[in-house]
Amino acid sequence: MLFSAIIFNILLLIYSVSNLSISYNEAIIYFQKTNFLTIVTNASTMLFGRNDYALRLPFLILHFLNIFLIYKVSKPILKRKSDRLISAILYMFLPGVLASAILINEAGFVIFITLLIIYFEQNKMFKSFIFTLLVSLIISEPFISLYIAIIFFGIFKRDKKLAIFGLIFCLAWFWLNGIDAYGKPKGYFIDTIGVFAAVFSPLIFIYFIYTVYRIAIKEEKTFLWFVAITAFGICSIISIRQRPSLEMFLPFCVIFMPVMVRTFFSSYRARLPKFRIKYKFITIIVLTTLFLNSSATIFHNFLYIFLKDPKDHFAYKYDVAKELAQKLNELGISYVKTDQNLAVRLKFYGVLKGKEYILTRSKNDNCDQTVIKIKKLGKQIDKFYLCKII
Repeated sequence: MLFSAIIFNILLLIYSVSNLSISYNEAIIYFQKTNFLTIVTNASTMLFGRNDYALRLPFLILHFLNIFLIYKVSKPILKRKSDRLISAILYMFLPGVLASAILINEAGFVIFITLLIIYFEQNKMFKSFIFTLLVSLIISEPFISLYIAIIFFGIFKRDKKLAIFGLIFCLAWFWLNGIDAYGKPKGYFIDTIGVFAAVFSPLIFIYFIYTVYRIAIKEEKTFLWFVAITAFGICSIISIRQRPSLEMFLPFCVIFMPVMVRTFFSSYRARLPKFRIKYKFITIIVLTTLFLNSSATIFHNFLYIFLKDPKDHFAYKYDVAKELAQKLNELGISYVKTDQNLAVRLKFYGVLKGKEYILTRSKNDNCDQTVIKIKKLGKQIDKFYLCKII
């Protein structure tokens, strides 16, 4: 059953990739930066060709591995196999998890390493636990909340060795990355909560808050709980003063799904069947909102039909470039002069900088122009003017 769900999930993601173009930020990572993501994406396209599927393949593979790890980590938390299956399926269809599986970002790697660390902690594999923490320093920037969580968990468990290791990794993180604090309170807390709600889907995020709070006051506090509450707490505090980098905190929260499922079924099964109607009704509403949010992520191109201005679409920056490059290739054009943002995106699809043609979004009456319209499902989402320089 889990394998079938994963296959279905992966097929949906492959469909979504077919409707994406490389964004400006992704193109900068691919062509101009020298970080971990640059190495991974360039290696993938070197092996499988320069195309969107190869570009995003490493993140799809990580997504598959993370689903498997979520299932394994759920075992000490959820005794029933069916509950573990539900936990894994809910996790794989969270909107934020779906997005992290097809966009160039560190979230998949952060989730993978964190789940390994949690698995090693659950199974008392201390050497593997420490080794994986050392690996985390390779992409160290997102892991500060995990290191702080280890300190808190070590103190809570009265495990001096664990707390000291957490402190050592915290100090190593500060040495490698430093810390910035700037600006005045600007109301970013509300924006941050909005992003969390979008990543989880709104009602599941509310239940995330409830579960974290419930465990804080009356249930057993596991390492996974410390990881989630530390990340969410630090992110919330930072957002009061400045805009936090949410990629540093969200991955540690979405993996809390097994605990949320356990809390729900504990309340549900503690009641007689005739008193479960309310829970069933709430479940239907929650799953419906999750379905709608996840569908919007996968089938995002259909939303253009309902938008007056295509630029208002949340995925607009991941559109246009591939279709534009295809139309230029149909015209036999491989070199154009255009703005820097568009040029670096077109470069991925083989359209390079040149001086024979000028490509702009504004009309130029001083030359004969070819109008290039980019459409999605029959609706125009962008228009360009191609001018040949005489």
